[in-house]
Amino acid sequence: MAKKIVDDLPVSLTEANKLYLYRLLRDAIGCGRQEFMPRVLEALEQAGITPENLGYADAPALFAKLDDICQLTAFKGGRYYVTVRQLPAWDAMLEAAEKSKGQAGGKPGKPWKRKKGQIKPVRPKVRVIEPEPEVASEAEPEPAAAVEPEAAVEAEQAEQPASSATTAAEATEPAAAAVEKAEQPAAADESDANEPQTEATVEPVVEAAGPKPHIPSILEQIAAQTPATEPEPAAEAQVQSAAEPAAVPVPAPEPVSAPAPTPAPTPAPEPVSAPTPEPAMPQPAAPARPHNDLPHSFVDEVSVKPALLGLLTRILPIDADLMTVLDEDWRVARATGTATGSRNLVTFPLRYLVEDGSAPVTVTMRRQTRAGEARHWQLTLVDGDDGTGNAHEAAGLEGLPQATGGCWAQLAPKPAAGIASPDPIRDLAQFMEIGTWELCLGTLATAATPERWNYPGEGVGRASRYGVLRDYLAATLARVRATDALAVSADGTLAAFDTGLATAMDEELYAVMSATGTDIPWHLDGFATAGAGELGARLVAQLPELPVRASYLRSIDDVCVREGALVIPDYRSILADGADRLPRGFLTEQLTGTHAEEALEALLGGGTPAEHASALRTLSRTISGEPGRYRKTCRAIDDAIDLARRRSCRSYRYVAPAYDAARDRVVMLLPLAIVDDAQVDCALALELMPSGAYQAASVVSLPYAYAAARAVSAEMPTWLTAEKALA
Repeated sequence: MAKKIVDDLPVSLTEANKLYLYRLLRDAIGCGRQEFMPRVLEALEQAGITPENLGYADAPALFAKLDDICQLTAFKGGRYYVTVRQLPAWDAMLEAAEKSKGQAGGKPGKPWKRKKGQIKPVRPKVRVIEPEPEVASEAEPEPAAAVEPEAAVEAEQAEQPASSATTAAEATEPAAAAVEKAEQPAAADESDANEPQTEATVEPVVEAAGPKPHIPSILEQIAAQTPATEPEPAAEAQVQSAAEPAAVPVPAPEPVSAPAPTPAPTPAPEPVSAPTPEPAMPQPAAPARPHNDLPHSFVDEVSVKPALLGLLTRILPIDADLMTVLDEDWRVARATGTATGSRNLVTFPLRYLVEDGSAPVTVTMRRQTRAGEARHWQLTLVDGDDGTGNAHEAAGLEGLPQATGGCWAQLAPKPAAGIASPDPIRDLAQFMEIGTWELCLGTLATAATPERWNYPGEGVGRASRYGVLRDYLAATLARVRATDALAVSADGTLAAFDTGLATAMDEELYAVMSATGTDIPWHLDGFATAGAGELGARLVAQLPELPVRASYLRSIDDVCVREGALVIPDYRSILADGADRLPRGFLTEQLTGTHAEEALEALLGGGTPAEHASALRTLSRTISGEPGRYRKTCRAIDDAIDLARRRSCRSYRYVAPAYDAARDRVVMLLPLAIVDDAQVDCALALELMPSGAYQAASVVSLPYAYAAARAVSAEMPTWLTAEKALA
């Protein structure tokens, strides 16, 4: 324990003390960069060191004394900045000191055999600020009980043979201080005044006028952290290294002093030996976090240049919450591996597309190196423009188009302006890190029974190969979370859910996740069957019960249309939002002889998202603007609905239940044969209302109808098989 210093002189800093401070500041703030003085003082305070307890009047006086390792720069207004110098020779000495600790089992070397000039870091002896003198404290002598246990330990160590010196030295902090004293003969005079402390000491030891508090040993700390199970020797060493980074590792230290009563006292173990624990499932190391040094919260950690803020406001939809979009899309990019660049310059995509719909809009943020900045990152570019160029001048009044969501986007009418539409795909990416979509979905598709998982136009060499499987996984997780079917271990480190898929051997496949402790709470470790492999063994070892499969159907009304119930179609919604899902021959017949024929070609022939939206509006206005044409179109849709109802009443298997993951609802899909009774053109989404009537507010394309129904069951009606729907 450090002795009290009663003089007013600053603490003498030896070369070993400066080496310790150099290492501390180098690791905390780095070398060669100016850092604001309060930040540097904060790093010192975390180690229990302040200018005052070193005897200096203020911080500038201390760093003026450390001019050989730090450069102090003063600016106007009394602002000081500190720059830690890069000293290769001292870096080499620190590296040599670290290597010497791991050699010879941690035994201290002989001081006379040490190379000349070799210095080891020693923490400065801080000054204890004595309280104001009181009469009672002057009358009472300082208790010697606080010093006697340490002196007894030092005397006991002096009598121990050299072979057992290491164990005793590592068992208590004063013994480690004695080893440092033996290795620093040059600082012997100073050591008499202040007892040296090891690097592991983080805070100064302050004497109190009373009994010395009990300091738990390493074994007690481990037992307090993991009371349920006894750690393995390897795990014990990891805990010790985390708790005392500068201490020399030892196989199994013996408690030196009698600690406070423990829940289960055991006889003293044999020296160096440790009880053999029961075989336990090996725990994998924490998953690597490639974005650990990047910002987590865009709102709190990234500043936006005013020019770029104005640019984003002009090109995004008027109802978009700009900072919410940036924050969510940055989190999605981190979880799905779509962020690119370096550790100082990062580019990631937004949910919005450029004018021609060929690619997403990207934004770039750069790490700020200027000292004194409250936020260490700044948004600098939008699609390569810093806000002074002409990027996205072609964006219309509606703003840039948003990327198409999953299959659930067609199961309900488009929400009104200002109402955010939920997206289970983005929700999944903000719930767990998956690496990349291609790797995650490819692994799941390989493990599961072979199925067709791609939408038409997807495949090898394209941007996506597993569009149907992506929507399926997102919908399954959304239902699992909505029904509280996520299984979490008792200690909160593992979670799992049933994917609803099976292997070729008809074994359930589970998604296994580990906790991250970040804003994205889980990391997807992989997919496994119960008890098979490392993940399967972890699943069985940490969960008392296996996860249950997500359930969707609650009553017969989810799979069977009530006979005689009213079906009320929302014609305006069908013709406004879903006209491009109706068969081309039907639309051509309704628009013959009108000026909307060109709009129909633009609607069905491709084009940019803006051209598609404009053609859809023109077509809808043309049909609804003429009463006779509007009634004729509605009667044709009514005939198709009536035919589908009659067929569904004869067989309930004609209906396909589908899951709307965005609204957590089950709807029924009926086939619509509008042009030819033998050819299904699209599906009609029916939703049972509280009144007992059905609302038909949307038509669904066959590929999206298949994906929405696949979330509920792999068994499909004959009109909605993968061969027909995904052809």
